[in-house]
Amino acid sequence: AADGVAANAFMTTTLATGVAAFVWAVAEYFDKGKASVLGFCSGAVAGLVVVTPATGFIDASGSIIIGVAAGLVPWFFCTRVKRWFGYDDALDTFGVHAVGGTLGAFLTGILATADVNANLNTNLKEIVGKTLVAEQCKAIAVTLVLSIVGTTVIAFVIKALMGLRPAAEAEREGLDVSDHEEKGYIY
Repeated sequence: AADGVAANAFMTTTLATGVAAFVWAVAEYFDKGKASVLGFCSGAVAGLVVVTPATGFIDASGSIIIGVAAGLVPWFFCTRVKRWFGYDDALDTFGVHAVGGTLGAFLTGILATADVNANLNTNLKEIVGKTLVAEQCKAIAVTLVLSIVGTTVIAFVIKALMGLRPAAEAEREGLDVSDHEEKGYIY
C-alpha cells in the first residue's frame, strides 16, 4: 500500500544508496588517490543491496548508517579480501551481493524501529528488542547454507555437462568472439 512505510522505504533506499556511493568513492580516493565512476556505481549498487532488507523498518539515521557500512564493507571485500584470497570475481558479485546482503540482513536486526513500522510492536513484538538480531542471524545462517549447497550442486551439474571454464584459446580470443561471434569493442 502507498502509506507512510512505503514513503519511508523510498527515502531510506535513496539515502542509503547515495551515501554508499559517496563513501565507496571516498574510500577509493584515499586508497588510490582518485575516485572512479565504476567505484561510485559499485557503491550505489552495494547501497541498494545492503539497504533492501531494512527499508521498511529503519529511519533516516539508520539508512545513513547502512549507507556508510555499504560503502566500506563491500569495498573492503572487493579490493582487499579478493586480492588476499585470489578468487576470480570479475564483477565483484561476492563482495557486493553476498557480503552486502548478509550485512544488510544483520543490520536490519540492529536498526529496525517500531517508529517506522508498527508491525514491530504487533506481529513481531515477542522478538523486537530481545532476540531480533538473533532471529536475523538464524535467517542469515539458513540462507548461507542454502546458497552454498545450491551453488555447489549447480556448479557440479554445469561442470559435468559443459565445464566451468572456457578453453584457453577461447579465453585468449575473448568470450564475446568465441561464444557469441561478436566483438564487444570495435576500434
